[in-house]
Amino acid sequence: MKKLKIIIIVLLLLIVCLLAKNAQYHSQIIEKDSQIEKLKQQNLIIEDEDFAKKYLEIFGYFNLIKGYRSPYIFTDASGLHYRSGITFNQILSLYMFDKNLRNAVIASMLDLEEHIKASAADVVAQSFGTHQDDYLNIRNYRDKRRRNRKFSLRNTLITIQKALNSDKTPVSHYREVHGIIPPWILFKNLYFSTIINFINFFKPHEKEQMVYHLYDVDSTDLSVDNLKLIMMDTLFVCLDYRNLAAHGGRIYNYRSDCNVRLENFSTDVSEDTLPKGFNQLIYILSCLKYRKPLDDLSKALNYEVNRHCSAFPEDATYLGQILNIDIKSENVVWITGTSDKFHYTPYCSGIKHPLQISEQKAIANGYIPCKRCCKETD
Repeated sequence: MKKLKIIIIVLLLLIVCLLAKNAQYHSQIIEKDSQIEKLKQQNLIIEDEDFAKKYLEIFGYFNLIKGYRSPYIFTDASGLHYRSGITFNQILSLYMFDKNLRNAVIASMLDLEEHIKASAADVVAQSFGTHQDDYLNIRNYRDKRRRNRKFSLRNTLITIQKALNSDKTPVSHYREVHGIIPPWILFKNLYFSTIINFINFFKPHEKEQMVYHLYDVDSTDLSVDNLKLIMMDTLFVCLDYRNLAAHGGRIYNYRSDCNVRLENFSTDVSEDTLPKGFNQLIYILSCLKYRKPLDDLSKALNYEVNRHCSAFPEDATYLGQILNIDIKSENVVWITGTSDKFHYTPYCSGIKHPLQISEQKAIANGYIPCKRCCKETD
């Protein structure tokens, strides 16, 4: 009898859970329906409501719509409206433009971070040796006044010394087996922000050595002293973009708060010719000797610009102004191995594993335009 009661209680709990889940599911459907209706009332064109609901559920209304609608809206006495002809797919494409650019920033900054840590470790080892007691001696570095004491030399060294006790490999292995932890091992366990603050406390000789690691000094007219300033500005801007990207921030129209002293680069470079923004990040990366972060980021930017502006050429002017680049949109389309249609966006409903080719080549190979996404840009 007791077992039967327990079984009944368990069954009742399962029924309650199922009913709650069902209610939640229907509540989400109602919420998505109301969001779709609201967007349509604001003059946004939504040709495939199921497609729109799918992406609203994946990315969220706030992230997708409120985060990326600003180039496409206006307000008047009656409220907020979308400009004539603006589609849901256009906002989604801009969102994916930024999302893919953000992922490229993360990948490029991780690559650069590894290079910076290796260079700093080499400089420190050359100047002070490989034992942690030697290369972490506070007398080896130049202290600077900081508004925030958290980023003082002493506190930076305390943060680095804490990493000496890490249980993560390879630090733990070197500590237990070799009795020393050389800088190229220790620095692997440090945050990018910590290593940049640490480099900022280098004395002139060590900063000069960092400059020779990061820049092709012999092929530039810039002085080493100028390159020292450029190096630190570059590192703090890269850190700013890396942190923003890692936390899901909007990248394509971001203006970093970190100051880049452009006068140290060239007399031809100023805030007028190179305002803050993504193109400034591209420029300061182009000055580095190690080219892969720049190449990967430039490739991602070019790909996304061509993808979005091929589908929505009216956005070329806006993005060109925001990114401070000349956009000459190529007619690129997307195809799959399972259909004879080409698409102006890789996010068209039902498309899987899209491949990018020129529209001219797609037509020559017998592909025909998709009635849904190609019609939107006619």
